Amino acid sequence: MQVFVAANFLQVTCARVPQLPRPGEIVLASGTHSEAGGKGLNVALGCRRLGAEVRALVGIGRDAPGDGLIALLHAHGISDTHVHRLAEVSGMGMGFIGSDGQNCGAVFAGPNLLLDAAHAEQAQADIGASDWVYGQFETALPAVQRCFELAQAAGVPTLLNPSPWQAIPDALLVLTQVLLVNEVEAAQLLGTPLPADGDLAALAQGMRAQVDVLWSRWPGRLLVVTAGHRGSIAFAPGRSPWLCPAHAVDAIDTLGAGDAFASGLIMALGQGWQDDSAVLAAALQQATACGALMASCAGVLDALPSRATLAQFTSGRPESEVRTLAASSPAIKPAS
Repeated sequence: MQVFVAANFLQVTCARVPQLPRPGEIVLASGTHSEAGGKGLNVALGCRRLGAEVRALVGIGRDAPGDGLIALLHAHGISDTHVHRLAEVSGMGMGFIGSDGQNCGAVFAGPNLLLDAAHAEQAQADIGASDWVYGQFETALPAVQRCFELAQAAGVPTLLNPSPWQAIPDALLVLTQVLLVNEVEAAQLLGTPLPADGDLAALAQGMRAQVDVLWSRWPGRLLVVTAGHRGSIAFAPGRSPWLCPAHAVDAIDTLGAGDAFASGLIMALGQGWQDDSAVLAAALQQATACGALMASCAGVLDALPSRATLAQFTSGRPESEVRTLAASSPAIKPAS
């Protein structure tokens, strides 16, 4: 399987704190660590760890972190053909990780936002040869959109994670077949607050009307919503949602959990995923497991699941845990 990622690179420094600081508050950190990161890089390396051949479009600086990024890609068997040095300084990220595993942070995108359609066009052959094209919003949107245009022309499915959230341009939305969002992003996408209480079925039911409105303006095939400790939900037009409860793990560090989820989802969506409920259920289960594995470990890159660790983690968990909303709530009919 080959995956093309409209990626990004950040040199990320994180501090572990007893609780996330409030405005104006300074807290004492118990430790720090620095590593290469960025949503796109995490997904590229995550897919690679799970066995994919990966090509990545990245903008970096003419600096030591940029040199380190190229070395990291080579170490993972990923070509630097589509890595472009576009500024003096590479992108940077700064984060806080609380004792409960929750996190917050800030990103300086730098050269990631200097990528453009021309850079994407240089990757046309690799995009066309891929099985999936993935994009996110830490990379310049013109580059992501052009990648998706080239993917559509070649008949390659696309998955978009619109994070950090901004309104998705209509021209990009129509090129997207799969949308992946967390609860905060789902509320923005659907234009309404989501139920904060209740189980996964209650959350899915609370979203149904707004999701039906989304289908009226988006010709996509799949909306996947991650819901933290509750699990994840997948919606498809005219069908009951799939529900996948979260794994019971001690959350140590949730940074990168969504990116690990995305990697697992991409790798599990095989041929026939549009019409095969079993494939979708298995994909949701694998993605949820990848996210849980990530949250149960400190750091990001070293914690991205491999095929071996994923297989060990999921052994013995019945696939029947993934169910449809109709099955869990018989009185609720599928959307029509």
